[in-house]
Amino acid sequence: MKNIYTLLLASLFCMMLSCKKSENLNKEIIGLGGDTWAQGPLDQWLFTNFTEPYNISVKYRWDGTEYDNSKTLTPVKIDKVQPLMEVVKSVWIEPYVAEAGQNFIKKYAPKNYILVGSLQYNAGGTVTLGEAGGGVKVTLFNVNNFSKTDREISKRILKTIHHEFTHILNQTINFQKEFPQVTPAGYTADWNNRPLVAGNGGFITQYSQASPDEDFAEMTAIMLTEGKAGYEAILKPLPAPAIAAIRTKQDMVVNYFKQSYGIDFYNLQNRVQAALNQNSPLLPSTYLAFGGLYTTVTGISPDLAGQSADFTAVFNAAKTGLAGLSSRVLSNVALVYGAAGQVTLRVNYLNSAGSALVANFTYNVATDANGNINLTLATADANGLVIAPGIVALTNYLTQNKFSYKWFYSGDFKSEYIGLHKTADVNSFFFGVYGN
Repeated sequence: MKNIYTLLLASLFCMMLSCKKSENLNKEIIGLGGDTWAQGPLDQWLFTNFTEPYNISVKYRWDGTEYDNSKTLTPVKIDKVQPLMEVVKSVWIEPYVAEAGQNFIKKYAPKNYILVGSLQYNAGGTVTLGEAGGGVKVTLFNVNNFSKTDREISKRILKTIHHEFTHILNQTINFQKEFPQVTPAGYTADWNNRPLVAGNGGFITQYSQASPDEDFAEMTAIMLTEGKAGYEAILKPLPAPAIAAIRTKQDMVVNYFKQSYGIDFYNLQNRVQAALNQNSPLLPSTYLAFGGLYTTVTGISPDLAGQSADFTAVFNAAKTGLAGLSSRVLSNVALVYGAAGQVTLRVNYLNSAGSALVANFTYNVATDANGNINLTLATADANGLVIAPGIVALTNYLTQNKFSYKWFYSGDFKSEYIGLHKTADVNSFFFGVYGN
């Protein structure tokens, strides 16, 4: 027994000596240093436009640690990254910076953007377009289908961004406790199996039925990405009770942004639309039409600041010409959309006694495949026939040029207008206030 014990001690001693003599632990462990790659122009552009000014990192190279490994996902196509992030910058970051300052984005924006090429498909038949993690990370899916000039695709991405950013703002300052009480019975975990029919009693999208948090974020995102006209087009066909509930939520969203962050939401909305229209414009005639959502453009004159120099000269020439007809005074003009295929130029003026009068000139409208229009005079009413010789400069301007529709904005972005510019000269334009 003693011999066995001695042998065991000797063996243990030898093993210790052997280990000490043969092992060299001062070696680099291969594989723990992470991926190595050289930074290129895209990385520098992302650093200059996101990391340096806003402390936002954009990860587009595949990193399995960032994703749900139970999902089948696709890496990003490199050529999609900069166009996407240019739109993110112009239609999300810059409108907020203009309204709330650069420090607002530095403070509240997620610090990491993760880009994924494909959609994320979920159980139950839903897909994930984006998600926010703890207010510090936003993952954007379906990047490989992004097109900067396709408005619907851009809107889907931007809606996701504005939706997730709203969650982050709500995590910092919660929205009003009264918000869930507007439509308390409508929230359901089974939202994806509940089609949105006639507003479902006051929900702006199907997903908004998921919870009050999602409802608030959907309201915010829809109002920003659709703009005033698009949002009103969604509401128009809904029954009155649904519209009333959505209007109540709308007011709460607007008040929340003002009271919590000092942001004028409607200014922000106009800035988002102006930026979106730079890359993927939507013709105002989508909403301004014969029997459409809006039927008038009013108050067109140099008194509405921002009219082009060319139109201002035309208007003033017409004003001088009208003054030569018994001292009549041209006030402003409007476009009125009545019968299909026609538009009326409504001229508002004062006669020599100072009484307000109206003259109407109705034009046939020929629209080409790109939405550009030509006007041909069809009829003039009695007052129109009287003043026609005095406003030749204006009527010739309208009939001798082809025009394209365009959105216009006041310098402070408090107002959005609809107008026309010469198709051959974007620097010759006029605009007014759209309505019914």
